[in-house]
Amino acid sequence: MPIASLLTPGGRGAVATIRVVDGNALMDPVNSPLFAAANRKRLQDQPVGHVCFGHWGREVPEEVVLCRTSDSSTEIHCHGGVTAARRILDDLQEAGCRVATWQEMEVQLAGVFESEMSVAMSQAVTLRTAEFLLRQQNGLLPSAIEQLADASWDEAGRKRIRQRLDDFLRWSQFGLHLSEPWQVVLGGRPNVGKSSLTNVLLGYSRSIVFDQPGTTRDVVTATAAFDGWPVELADTAGIRKGADELESAGIDLANERFQNADCRVLLLDISGPPTADDTALIGQWPDALVVAHKCDLPDCWGEELPIRALRVSSLSSEGVEELISAIVGHLVPEVPGGDVPLLVTPRQVDLIETANAAVVQNREEDFRAALHELLSSSSYPLPSGEGGRRPGEGQK
Repeated sequence: MPIASLLTPGGRGAVATIRVVDGNALMDPVNSPLFAAANRKRLQDQPVGHVCFGHWGREVPEEVVLCRTSDSSTEIHCHGGVTAARRILDDLQEAGCRVATWQEMEVQLAGVFESEMSVAMSQAVTLRTAEFLLRQQNGLLPSAIEQLADASWDEAGRKRIRQRLDDFLRWSQFGLHLSEPWQVVLGGRPNVGKSSLTNVLLGYSRSIVFDQPGTTRDVVTATAAFDGWPVELADTAGIRKGADELESAGIDLANERFQNADCRVLLLDISGPPTADDTALIGQWPDALVVAHKCDLPDCWGEELPIRALRVSSLSSEGVEELISAIVGHLVPEVPGGDVPLLVTPRQVDLIETANAAVVQNREEDFRAALHELLSSSSYPLPSGEGGRRPGEGQK
């Protein structure tokens, strides 16, 4: 069945691109074509690779540029934004074409593994992470899986397989974060300067700064890159006892985010004496990076300050670079070499864990089945219904 998909992101843009596979006949009926080329040739007569200007639509023509990229695939380039692309997709669907997201189209055409590698690449937000993902996509990961699948199943072979699987799983969290940012959450009691420090770490004002307990009642997030690694910073509500009902809801969110963070940053305001809330938080989160904040002011903690605390000032930026280095060291204590194969999706990690369990239980068939599924080129069927998501749908 012919498939069409919008390749460019929704929203404002100069040009939108739609890919159509096996749909030339739908666009080019003899009596009433959807596309009329300026050179008056039919679409099927345009050479592959030839850029062709023309008009789309039977009633109110839309200027477009088409290019047949292969015998079965055509790209349509129209005005950017949502309206023009939606109109073309609606026309294609009415003519009998299945409309899908680009991810669904990728699965249908290239298979599950190639699709998820392309999606991961599209989600990389830094050059450093994109470089790692590109190596995997260009053959490093599939070659390593294929070698593993060819390994012998005698006792020595299984031992080597287990070592190799352990290497895969060792770097699994690193690989997953190449396309998903690490979660860094700032916590502490009210007015310790979480919002101020968040803004300094971001380099712009994202959080509201106000000298009043309870100002941040929701979790405020923003993305940044530290040493080339993507992170999502979360500024949370101040944690204290005796808060009102509304503020308590924010504190519950703060505790939940702090619990699930990849890196916890606990702020202490050393310009004032330590409180019971400070002591409780230090004891509750022994693995957190402790920040002795407002270090530009006189220190009221003295020997009560944890020895591991980093002295930081949002006002003078003292200690900020040291804090960023500490965060990076916590998130990425070791960087794999460029020749290390990396699992980059939860599906891949799950299948390697399944393969590992099969080796432990001496189930060769299940082991090889898991590896075969990981590199599967089989396609998932597209969702049933009226077609894929329209440009702009699901976007906030």
